[in-house]
Amino acid sequence: MNIKLLKEQTDIPDKTFPINVFFTHDIYLHWHDHIEWVFIKEGKCRIQIDETFVDLNKGELAFINSKQLHSTTTLEQDLELICIVFNESLVRGNGLDFIDHHYFLPYLDKRMKWPRTMKKDDPYIQEINASFLRLINEFENKNPGYELLIKAELLRIFGLFFRYTLVFLNQSTTLDSKKKYDFSHLFQALRQHYNRSFSLNEAAHMVNLSPNHFCRVFKQVTGKTFIEYVHLLRINEAERMLIETNDSITEIAEKVGFSDINYFGRVFKKIKNATPTCIRKQTCPFNS
Repeated sequence: MNIKLLKEQTDIPDKTFPINVFFTHDIYLHWHDHIEWVFIKEGKCRIQIDETFVDLNKGELAFINSKQLHSTTTLEQDLELICIVFNESLVRGNGLDFIDHHYFLPYLDKRMKWPRTMKKDDPYIQEINASFLRLINEFENKNPGYELLIKAELLRIFGLFFRYTLVFLNQSTTLDSKKKYDFSHLFQALRQHYNRSFSLNEAAHMVNLSPNHFCRVFKQVTGKTFIEYVHLLRINEAERMLIETNDSITEIAEKVGFSDINYFGRVFKKIKNATPTCIRKQTCPFNS
């Protein structure tokens, strides 16, 4: 089997709010780069997630991480599935807070194994199902503020799912890297002096690691390289300045630590999916 041929290009029209809801009767064997919840609305099916096969009934659900092979086989003819497919960026923070490090990264980088399915007798399943229904209602109606409410429901679902994993499956949430290394002083210094040039050696010294080991551990803890993390801090501050001050774009670039205005523009667009001028004029097509 050629796994590459099974990759699906999932239809998510709005890249600035990367989520879509699909109503279907079956799922062919495939994988994609997004996260997916599969909710059994009616009937019964057998779901495959990588090498695991589980029978699911009405009101039960499956969780599929990015790049996991999955499909369903119909066991009852009235099968109806609701698939909520979304990019991890929708529920993760900006990479700078505790939520990413404590909850999402351990699962996304496979350090923590969450359950793949939830049955109707499992704790929190009714609360999660209620959140699903509210999310779908917001997605279909798209009333003002629906994006906030959809994100809130997704985070509530993950919170309940994480609680279920921790309490009832007895899995530890303490990261190995948090036991061994204290990055708090480094993170504080980077936030306070984001516009200063920190060398890799200097950052590694602050957590008592060799530069090579520091690069590996930092990526494991934050999900980003050291330079990506610094760029994110700088660009977030630059965005704030563009909105709240009258400083020129060149002045803002210099204030946040970029000496090359062209490089600043490229990094800004890569992170924000918009140019500094677009942000300044507030003409970006966010969720239009």
